Amino acid sequence: MKSILLLPLCFLLCMNITHAQTPQFSLKVSNIKSLATLRIAFYKKENSFPDQNKFEFGKEVKPSKTGEVLLTWNDIPVGEYALAIYQDSNGNKKLDTNLVGYPKEPFGFSQNIKPKFSAPNFAECKIVFNNQNNTFFIKLID
Repeated sequence: MKSILLLPLCFLLCMNITHAQTPQFSLKVSNIKSLATLRIAFYKKENSFPDQNKFEFGKEVKPSKTGEVLLTWNDIPVGEYALAIYQDSNGNKKLDTNLVGYPKEPFGFSQNIKPKFSAPNFAECKIVFNNQNNTFFIKLID
């Protein structure tokens, strides 16, 4: 009798575990001109975006081809983010800039914001990642 009562409970617990899984995060990056490493920073806070050293977490990917690649991860928590990406052409693990601070390496932001006179802010680049909204696009600026 006890095993009959436990069966529905186990079923409900399994259903909750299935629904609690994080959705797959997909990022399509285009305008890739070389096979140099892509560095993607995920920011959660307005006051730290886009500081190179204050992101929530980051990803590094060596693209397999030029043009366009689709990157996917299963370990990104749902939430609001602003993304900054650059292609580390010289492998020094930092975004190189010219005298006025404009990047010398290909770069981009979520929402495909193209900065004019200064870096964009968090609100301009914010994306919402959840079960229904899980694919994003960034075109590198070179």
